[in-house]
Amino acid sequence: MNDDRQEHEKPALDAVLEHYGVDINSQRAMGMARCPLHEDNTPSFSYNTDRGLWKCHSCGKGGDSFTLIMEKEETDFVGARTLATSLALATRDVGGGNEHVSGSAYGGRRAVPGHSRDRSRRGGYVPAWRR
Repeated sequence: MNDDRQEHEKPALDAVLEHYGVDINSQRAMGMARCPLHEDNTPSFSYNTDRGLWKCHSCGKGGDSFTLIMEKEETDFVGARTLATSLALATRDVGGGNEHVSGSAYGGRRAVPGHSRDRSRRGGYVPAWRR
């Protein structure tokens, strides 16, 4: 794998959770588990492997797979990326590929007609500052 491609990939959240020994249900994309960042008696760590996001409702921390590595290893982004590469964690393309992104210019939004200056045919209320 070349270095240019590695810059556009990040470790999959489920691979990072598995590395840190977090007990997740591999059959489901979302769930709750014990937080790997602190001692936890009850599951307070929610995760969504499809979106690659996590949040601990006990300590208040959250983010993506890189954020989890940075919090756990007490390092910065460069250190987290280096660790993920050295451990050969399963990666996921950051760009999302051809997936539909809701509300983005890439998602095939509906066309919105332009505003016309002629308001006489529209009817309805026109504020004083527009008259």
